[in-house]
Amino acid sequence: MRTLLVLAVACVGVYAQFSEGGKQSILNAHNDIRSRIAKGNYVAKGNRKESATNMLKMKWDSSLEQSAQNYANGCHMQHSTNDKTIGENLYWEWSGDPFSDLDKFGKIATVAWDHEFEQFGWNSNKFSLALFNTGVAHATQIAWAPTGKIGCGVKNCGRDARRGGLFQVAIVCQYRVRGNFFFKNIYNSGATCSACPAGTSCEQSTGLCA
Repeated sequence: MRTLLVLAVACVGVYAQFSEGGKQSILNAHNDIRSRIAKGNYVAKGNRKESATNMLKMKWDSSLEQSAQNYANGCHMQHSTNDKTIGENLYWEWSGDPFSDLDKFGKIATVAWDHEFEQFGWNSNKFSLALFNTGVAHATQIAWAPTGKIGCGVKNCGRDARRGGLFQVAIVCQYRVRGNFFFKNIYNSGATCSACPAGTSCEQSTGLCA
């Protein structure tokens, strides 16, 4: 595959174009990132982050999946106008060759969003306009401790006339609760899963509140 251009933007029709395996791959990728943060093993641009007291383990949500798939089906180049209680990460990729295996793009998108911390750093645990402007808003949504639900959609958009006829694929992930609120902590620093929210308990193997 000759991949020529990749874009990502942060803030379902035909349902469930991700297979069960594809969904699990996305969920595992998100929870792996969150586990490394929770256990104090996450390194952003050479700086090890403090462990998290309250990092929820994400679960797949079918209503978010349907919403994300509906939006992905439109191959939009901007965020949806949802009810503002839902977080959203977007990713697109273009190629000179047709896309076949769509499942792989869920993890590819997650890795690309997470890479923002390595590329731009993570210099504050409090979300602010200054932090947003560094270009890490996809990554901070993934790392947002109170976000416990995720659902994603993918669409093979065919040829994109705006890109000279290149083939396009679109990925949308939506999250509840929404993250990236100004002046709020991305997570609370301290002993791993020592302050899990009510109704959850510490999963020792991952350091997540489940």
